[in-house]
Amino acid sequence: MRKGDLFPIASPYSVTSRILAKDHRIQYTGEKRCAKKGEWYLSGAITEGYKAPNDLNNPFHIGKLVKVKVETVITVVEEL
Repeated sequence: MRKGDLFPIASPYSVTSRILAKDHRIQYTGEKRCAKKGEWYLSGAITEGYKAPNDLNNPFHIGKLVKVKVETVITVVEEL
């Protein structure tokens, strides 16, 4: 994991709030510490962003919510 990497928001937050998973990501800040209530942190074997419901006692990678524009690019690599 590198500072600036983007990760999806865990589904409970993208479904139950105004945050739309297609328009937002959690960006890794480079910090690893115990998250405070309301902060975003990264966790999981398949890393996703979670919002801390209270002050956490275990250290996690800290993230911040960012708005993104997702673009799909298709490039022809070979004509068959």
